[in-house]
Amino acid sequence: MPQSHDPKAPQRTAQERRPAQTGEALRQQLSSSRRSALAAAERVAADAEALAHAAAEAEATGASRPVRRALARGKEQLQERTVRLLTRDDARIRLALQRKDPLSAVMGAGQPTEVDELLWFLVEELDLVPVFERLVTSATRYDERQDKRVTRRTNYAPLVLNLLGLVSRYLGVGAAPDVSTVLLTDPRWMLLFGFNALEVANGACRRSEASRGQTRDAAGHFVDPDELGPVRTRLEGPRGALSAQTLAAHESALEPERLVATFNAVIRCLAQRGYFAPQVRGVLDSTGLEVVPSFPEAGVVRKAVKVESKARRPRKLEVSVRGFKVWFLMDVATGIPLALTLAPIETAETTPAKALVLQAQENLGAHAQLVSLAVDRGFLDGDFLWWLKADHGLNWVCPAKALMRVTAEARGRVNEALAALQQGEEDPLATAQRAARRGLHHAGVRFVMREVSADRAPLVLAEVDELFDTDFYGPGGSDASRLHAKDWQPTALFATVVLSWPDRHPEDYQDEQEHDPDAGPKGPVVLLSPLAEPAFARFDRYDERSLIENRMNRDAKQHFALGTSLARNPNALWSATVWSALALAFHRSLALHREQASAALERRGETLGVLRYRRQLQLLNRDRVIVVVQHHYGLFSYFDFVQLAGFTFR
Repeated sequence: MPQSHDPKAPQRTAQERRPAQTGEALRQQLSSSRRSALAAAERVAADAEALAHAAAEAEATGASRPVRRALARGKEQLQERTVRLLTRDDARIRLALQRKDPLSAVMGAGQPTEVDELLWFLVEELDLVPVFERLVTSATRYDERQDKRVTRRTNYAPLVLNLLGLVSRYLGVGAAPDVSTVLLTDPRWMLLFGFNALEVANGACRRSEASRGQTRDAAGHFVDPDELGPVRTRLEGPRGALSAQTLAAHESALEPERLVATFNAVIRCLAQRGYFAPQVRGVLDSTGLEVVPSFPEAGVVRKAVKVESKARRPRKLEVSVRGFKVWFLMDVATGIPLALTLAPIETAETTPAKALVLQAQENLGAHAQLVSLAVDRGFLDGDFLWWLKADHGLNWVCPAKALMRVTAEARGRVNEALAALQQGEEDPLATAQRAARRGLHHAGVRFVMREVSADRAPLVLAEVDELFDTDFYGPGGSDASRLHAKDWQPTALFATVVLSWPDRHPEDYQDEQEHDPDAGPKGPVVLLSPLAEPAFARFDRYDERSLIENRMNRDAKQHFALGTSLARNPNALWSATVWSALALAFHRSLALHREQASAALERRGETLGVLRYRRQLQLLNRDRVIVVVQHHYGLFSYFDFVQLAGFTFR
């Protein structure tokens, strides 16, 4: 959707620019060509119907020859006005270039299209412009120099700044130099937000223009940089419609409550449009965001890391890690986050857990229902797990810790069953596999097995019914007064004991040790849940927990700049986190929209993943040009186009 622009467009003041930065102006700029084409098509259709009616009437009444000629001319004119889609015909365009026929248009094919799709999806399909217009900063700010609150002023509409923050993360950039280079200095995108070419080249305002290319000395004054000055002072090229510092100041002024409200409004819109299944399986997890030591209000935790000594002998060291932690509750089926929050890194996993579940349920509303939740050991809290099942009817699954009595009870019952079913000198795993093949069970323990392929070891599970060493499970957890009541009875839990887990990644074991430092004797993993269900159903629900590591935490950090803020303050990090989460949510939901409306080839392209999909777009369109002649177009490399145009190379 890159638009043509007038290089002689005048410089405008903020007041003159404001009408071009409203939600309605953005909507018109995004869809003007589409709307005009639809309107033209409607007019042509109406005229065609009237012409057909007149021709039928002339045929019935025997109209004169001049009338028939007039109808024939009207038919020819109507044919010329008919709106047609361009069809690809490389051979026709190649011949036209060789004959030096007049061209209708020439445009680059390497221009990105992802942002066009994002903005169209946000504005036209989801109608979310009012949501981003409502996200504004407070009317006043505290001025340290004057020691008082002053009116906050800005030259740019909040809608534009919000969308620039979202688009920058959607493009995968979060650092100020990258945002300026990729987005703020590119007229293809800035024209959509109400800036003209002159403003992109020279800046939308003259503030700080005199200090461009300078740096600050020790006293804070602007001076010309020497040969060893910072690289950023020596950059040449367009100044950009606005600076990354302006965008950073805006994101630093946004309040977390308003940012979360914007996130919730987007997720509720997606739920209302049917992007989630009627029954949603959720996964809850957190990921750390490390920051530099000068970052204010960051938390600190001690972490054991593996290092190699000079003798190349691995050993563990404890280091201090400064940063924050972000929690996501993700829908397993779509990979879209339903809820999020941010806190210092030392915050316990379970502290915001209940609020996140409530946030996800409110966002889904009446359009979908959260029915299950998979969590890791960090969320193993009896009060929280009881609250999930008793108060909200969620069928949770969580691995038990090694030193818990319920773990020992589950493992002990499995060992007793294996001993009872053993034949001769058979090892326990072989006994479990034989029992699984024959459907044997003993004292409430049933064995099952899943064979993936002949060259891989099978997955062997033990399904254990009612476990009663569960004093931790209930209101208040293991320290509640209910444990001392005379009529207290433990609530039964059910378990899947994993006897053979061949496909488990070594990092999962490392994660297990980090969340359970006092792991004690090693043994099979015990997965707990509050309902009696098949062993594989419980295992598969917990196995889905790994999806949040890949589809949420890793993808958001690698492809949507999660953890990278434009300024070093908590509000800027909150803004960056919400923009990254929304960028990922829009990417996933747009992929679902394409799957419903696009051809099989485009659906296949989306299964490649974020990084490979973007690389494929770049490889397919790099160094190519689109040539249009009337109703046909061709796609050529720059080299072919120059040769067809009659130029030669030495």
